[in-house]
Amino acid sequence: MINLSNETDYKLIFKTKNLYNFFFLITIALFVGVFLKISFLSLQKKNSPLDQLSDRSSQIFSPTIYDTAGNRLAYSDYNFSIFKDKNKFEYVERDASNNKIRETLFIGNPNIKFEKILTRKHPFDKILSNTLGQVDIDHKGVSLIEKTLEKNNEDLILGIDINIQKKVFEVLNEEIKFLEPDYGLNVIVDLSKEEIISNVFIDSRDQKFDESLMPIKDLLFEFGSVFKPFTVYSALKNKKIDLNEFFDVDQPVYIGSKLINDYPRNSSSPLQVKDILKSSSNRGAILIRRTLDCQKEFKDDFSNLGLLENVSIGLNLVSKVPEINNFRGSYCDNYPYGYGMAISPIQLINAYGKIVTGRDTFSATFEKKSFNKSNEFNSVSTSINKLLFYANETSEELYKNFLVAGKTGTADISDKSSQNVAYISYFPYNNPKYLSLTFMSNPKNKYGPYMTAGNTVKPVFFNILKEIYVNLDLSILDIKGTDI
Repeated sequence: MINLSNETDYKLIFKTKNLYNFFFLITIALFVGVFLKISFLSLQKKNSPLDQLSDRSSQIFSPTIYDTAGNRLAYSDYNFSIFKDKNKFEYVERDASNNKIRETLFIGNPNIKFEKILTRKHPFDKILSNTLGQVDIDHKGVSLIEKTLEKNNEDLILGIDINIQKKVFEVLNEEIKFLEPDYGLNVIVDLSKEEIISNVFIDSRDQKFDESLMPIKDLLFEFGSVFKPFTVYSALKNKKIDLNEFFDVDQPVYIGSKLINDYPRNSSSPLQVKDILKSSSNRGAILIRRTLDCQKEFKDDFSNLGLLENVSIGLNLVSKVPEINNFRGSYCDNYPYGYGMAISPIQLINAYGKIVTGRDTFSATFEKKSFNKSNEFNSVSTSINKLLFYANETSEELYKNFLVAGKTGTADISDKSSQNVAYISYFPYNNPKYLSLTFMSNPKNKYGPYMTAGNTVKPVFFNILKEIYVNLDLSILDIKGTDI
């Protein structure tokens, strides 16, 4: 017990108070020190050059677009840009690598700063040009497939197979270097799934096609002789011709006062339907059409095939409306051999899809589908497939290996200074699984003596098929009789 009257006890109390005060001061000092350290670290982190963010870094990630195998075709991620901000703003490097950032930090230049930006990554942008679309500075899709994500806000799986797309791009790119067209296009469709598995567009011009547009739906062409099978289809469907009958194509055929020529001129007359297609006779196509009522039969069939109005390609993408070129004269006699009407590539693809599979509802799309549809053959589709296998005859080995049916088309551009060349092909002809459209505008070189589709895009397609058939669900087949 402390005695307050004792001087020694007072000293003990004084010493005890000093000890308490000492510990109290130490505690306060530690608390202040920790607080200051935390504040300093927080401030340091806030002022770190890597965290001087633009407003764009706070945006919401957009959905990811995948190909059919799960490869990312488009996704959101951050990147860092290095810039100077003294007197005037100047980017040093956009989307800088980690090594570049570390090197810049090591230099320690106070005028160098960093910007963290949420960006849209398109790892296959070169080989998927004019397919996925674009986003704006606010990270919102503004065109094509990217634009559709704004409405659904869900990850999207496409039917595109990026491995096939790569191979097609490489072959087409090499062919374009030789043939020198303004641009070239190849589209491949899985007929049972109605999926577009490859869509390659290569523009060789200085003034490139608008990246916000898609050539498969936004370009319109007169396709020439690839229309002739539609004329035969309509005549067979309406039971106006017999495959064994002959048409005299050596007799003059006129549209109004205009004499229609065949190139090259047929040396043997008359011709059956199969040889009208094989020799690509303009006169023969007109004579077949003239067995039909233009309005009630021919025009109705063209409408049912989707050739007279725009069509959907899925994902809210719609083709342009066909253009009628009235200067060509009567459409009843110009349509049969592919003039007088300009349509989009997707319309041509869908129309062929309908006549070769027998499915009137056929509609190719970029969306991945969960179904497989069987071909619904009838006498008309079976006959068309046999005719186009016969008409497509070539010495190319893959023609026999995979039973490739098809039709070429060469169309003069309006001033006749150049040609559009197209080759629509599908295989195997007796149970079609895949369809392809190969197209070029204004090629300058050729593989044969004449500037035709047969000497340009037809060999291009077979060069593509050589590279991709291992990626397709195909077996090498033995050639079978066409029964024609």
